[in-house]
Amino acid sequence: MDVVAISALVVSGFGLVASGFAVAYSRQQAQAAKQQAQAAIQQVTAAQEQLQAAREQVDAANRQVEAAIRQVAIAERAHREAAEPYVVVDIRSRTPGSMLLVLVIENLGATLARNVRISVSPPLQSSLGADRVEAVNNMLSRPISQLPPRGVLKYTLDTGSGLFGDANLPRIYNVSVDADGPYGPVDTLTYVIDLNVLQSSTLDREAIEWSAKVLADEAKKNADTQKKQLRELVKLVRHFESATPGETPSAE
Repeated sequence: MDVVAISALVVSGFGLVASGFAVAYSRQQAQAAKQQAQAAIQQVTAAQEQLQAAREQVDAANRQVEAAIRQVAIAERAHREAAEPYVVVDIRSRTPGSMLLVLVIENLGATLARNVRISVSPPLQSSLGADRVEAVNNMLSRPISQLPPRGVLKYTLDTGSGLFGDANLPRIYNVSVDADGPYGPVDTLTYVIDLNVLQSSTLDREAIEWSAKVLADEAKKNADTQKKQLRELVKLVRHFESATPGETPSAE
């Protein structure tokens, strides 16, 4: 074998060795790149998990803030309502069991009520006549400049017998009340007054007025009876006095 052939074989051998080293190096590089890619993926996954955890923490913090805001709003509203006037309108017996029905305007709140406006629908009616109806409704049409805490206004409206004795008189009224308090206008209060609940109560039965009326009626009856008996007695005495001596007077 000549020198040229031997040289070619040597060169080829070196080439194969170099190729083997190159392949091994390439495999190592590929493995390293794969490992780097996997590490990068793990880092990205860890970053995503951290981001999700951070979002959850932010959401939890936002919920806590919202809850705190609601609690503050509730506390402020409770404080405001506790410091506001609370004006109500009602129709009730003047005293428990009284025959007299009165329109009552009362401030149940803890502060002064200003500029009180009242609306009643339908307009109030009464069996006591047109003058009473006009007076009460005119009063309701005017704002009340101020009503102190626990302040009460009462106006005669009707009697139990008059109200329930007239089927044409309204028994149900819709009421709305507006007023101003220390923080400005108070929320409008709306509700229904149902007078039917009074019909089966002790109205006209146990009040001082009713007892006095019964006693007065009984006293008048007794006085009339006594007057009648006295007239009969005087009449009989006069008859005896006018009788002729020796005659026996006959009873009339």
